[in-house]
Amino acid sequence: MTQALYQNISFNLNKFLKPNQVVLVGLSGGEDSSVLLDVLLKAELNLDIHVCHFNHMLREKDSNDDQGFVEDVCKKYNLPLYIKMLDIKRAAKFLKRGIEETSRLYRRKFFEKTALNINSSVVCLGHHNNDQIETFLMRLIRGSSLKGLSSMSIIDGLYFRPLLEIPKTEIQKYSKEFNVSWVEDKTNTDEKYTRNNIRKNLVPFIFKMNPNFNETIKNTLGHISEQNSFVMNHVELLQRKLIKQVNNSDFIIPLKKFNKLSLFERRELLFSFLNKKVSKDVFVSFKNINDLVSLASSKSASAKFFLTKQIQIQKGYDFLFIQLNIKKNDKYDIKINSLGSWEDNNLVIKINKYENVNNSSIKFFDFPSNEIDIKVRNFKNGDRLRLKNSHEKKLQDIFTDNKVPQFIRSKLPVFETKGQVFYIYGLDVVTEYMTDNASNTSVGILTYSKNLEKLISAISL
Repeated sequence: MTQALYQNISFNLNKFLKPNQVVLVGLSGGEDSSVLLDVLLKAELNLDIHVCHFNHMLREKDSNDDQGFVEDVCKKYNLPLYIKMLDIKRAAKFLKRGIEETSRLYRRKFFEKTALNINSSVVCLGHHNNDQIETFLMRLIRGSSLKGLSSMSIIDGLYFRPLLEIPKTEIQKYSKEFNVSWVEDKTNTDEKYTRNNIRKNLVPFIFKMNPNFNETIKNTLGHISEQNSFVMNHVELLQRKLIKQVNNSDFIIPLKKFNKLSLFERRELLFSFLNKKVSKDVFVSFKNINDLVSLASSKSASAKFFLTKQIQIQKGYDFLFIQLNIKKNDKYDIKINSLGSWEDNNLVIKINKYENVNNSSIKFFDFPSNEIDIKVRNFKNGDRLRLKNSHEKKLQDIFTDNKVPQFIRSKLPVFETKGQVFYIYGLDVVTEYMTDNASNTSVGILTYSKNLEKLISAISL
């Protein structure tokens, strides 16, 4: 065994894996993944090895032959095998993405689902140092952020790449020395694929100019990684300071503070937040982020942006309201004709005399009639509200005067008596029937909704 390969792989295996650990190995049948499997089988950690193979169905008979080879290897070593077959060309056409991108997306889905099913916390992949170089160059050519240029890591969440620092030449030496069987993927020489073109033409040209390009790339990626780490920590701090969580899927960003950040900070904050929160199936593009930054700084009082059918970002005056799972607004329909408690769609209402009680959350009302006849519902166009010592005014105009964002208006419970609106929960205005203190004739209303409380607090109504 070559010394460099032995030292590097032994160090990585002992550092990241435990004795008897369940590991899932991605085995294509090619030289790299076959060498990886051979090394893992010989490791002193006595690993519980499971194998998965993704058949892309790109090469008809050859793809099936690769699968057959993997099946034979697993039978030889008595290893559990999990196979997924998918027509990648058809899937790419459906998703309107490239073959390489689609392949990676579905491979990862398969790997992660299989790992979950067998209770494995690691998926071992055969990427090596030359793959790292190709990935860096491919992303540089296509255009990438600093984070994108950092390329692959030895450990990346579920994924473990023990060969990542090993040059391809060392893997080839190992394969010959230990007579490792493997099959050649003919598409690896097809230059219509960007990676193959880079491997065959660009990489040899670069190595002619700089024979130590392996070391150059390693140092460059190290610097990029340090810079990314600094940026990531800074952005996470900004997120904690600025983004307010309302519930599991709703978030608020105050725009007065957000728009004071640099353009780079605003982009990174939104990109990092959305990528962490949305499903892996959702692609957040640079254009999406730029559109959101423009929306945040626009002069429009209200606007909507749909990232997907279920993910919506709304601007309302000085706030961005991010909904990761759009739901219909709670519909309130409560009829109250006595003292007591009522609950509907997470909304709790308590009505009592509340004499000698000092609680700012309780609102007191003195109605013309002693009869309790209250209906609680949602806002409707045309609603009017009579203010204290003033005239009747459209509720729509009151919302505008108080800069109540569109995204919360339909969520605020509207209280009416005998067809006249007298109170809006969450809106700080003094209405005709409202009194400062409890009296013998007044009725106290205490309203509570956990989600609404957080939303109202976040936008400082």
